[in-house]
Amino acid sequence: MREPTFREYTPADADDLLSIRNAIFPPLTLDRWREAEEANTASLAYLGDEIVGAIPMEFRDIQLAPGAVASTIFEHAVGTREDMRSKGIGGGMIDAAREFLRDRVEVMMVYRGAERSPGYKFYEKTGHVDLLYLRTCTWEPAAGPGGNCATGGLDEFLADAEAVASVFAGMFAGHGGFPYRTGPEYWPMAMARSIYHVLPQQTHYIRYPRTGDLQGYIMVGERTGERADQPLQVLDVAATGPGSLEECLKALANLAADLGKPVTWMLSSEHPCLQAAIETGFVPQLRHMMIMGQVIAPERLFGKACTDLELLSDLKINVWTPTTDYTLYEAPGARTEITIEAKDWAIHRLLCRRLDLAAAVNGEIVTVLNGTDDIIDRLSRALPYNPWAYVAIDYT
Repeated sequence: MREPTFREYTPADADDLLSIRNAIFPPLTLDRWREAEEANTASLAYLGDEIVGAIPMEFRDIQLAPGAVASTIFEHAVGTREDMRSKGIGGGMIDAAREFLRDRVEVMMVYRGAERSPGYKFYEKTGHVDLLYLRTCTWEPAAGPGGNCATGGLDEFLADAEAVASVFAGMFAGHGGFPYRTGPEYWPMAMARSIYHVLPQQTHYIRYPRTGDLQGYIMVGERTGERADQPLQVLDVAATGPGSLEECLKALANLAADLGKPVTWMLSSEHPCLQAAIETGFVPQLRHMMIMGQVIAPERLFGKACTDLELLSDLKINVWTPTTDYTLYEAPGARTEITIEAKDWAIHRLLCRRLDLAAAVNGEIVTVLNGTDDIIDRLSRALPYNPWAYVAIDYT
């Protein structure tokens, strides 16, 4: 049998890529793919001249923490020709992507769900680790008294983009886990993503107050077409304070009651709206979705994730895991050599600002050769744990 070959996508491969993708997922037109092509690539698998697998990917700058932004790529719509499944095609495409992307991105990421599913196990097997867990929170609200909110659609939402950007920045100032918002131009770009064409929706926008400076907003999606029976999905929320958020949630209750639909909201334990959602009546379910990732350029990511290299000015920092070892950072004036020893998942989380190093050392999740209490403290301050939040408008 011929051996498959793996390589990066070129624009000449568009028809091949879509032939794999559209046989499995809601179809995407060639024109729509071309419109987004500059921000995307793919890992492809061929058997001779025949395409047998494709993983489309979108380049994204992800905020790990305030001031720490990583170049990443998000994998989606993984597909293998039916007769070639369970033959290593998917793993081969991931291996190839890891190599051809290494000089451009630091982390490969994916939105994934269902931890017991073959799809999740595929990502786990190919080196991805869980970085953030999400719960679906459900609510079946009843109509209540009217308030001082205005409701509209996508046009009204985008017309408020500058104010939306300001309110979002205020609420999520300390968080990471989402694409870095460069400014108000982010929201029109996000709503132009292909997902809203293959899974069409009607957009509902709630803003508080009805007129004047924006103090809070909720944007929800109502699926149309074949998925019109699905609940409303909260896609984006932010507010300047709890009172503003409460007003928006009251208006959401009335909207949902008028439409006769329940509401779902994907929330993490660190999301700034979680407590308000629960108090409003949203019921958290067992965790269902997560953001997974694997670091493919650790040295470069360290330079972006580290808060202050001066904290490490006397150190040479090595990493050891059961699968690899390398020098993560060497200060020009290094006098002490240490080695961080951990499982791969812990190193991925540490570099993505998702591991409390001091706690991990105390719990023997991580050990540090030659790591004094002072060194552990300085490392922990250089790579501190940071809360993350998921925003559904970012899904791809």
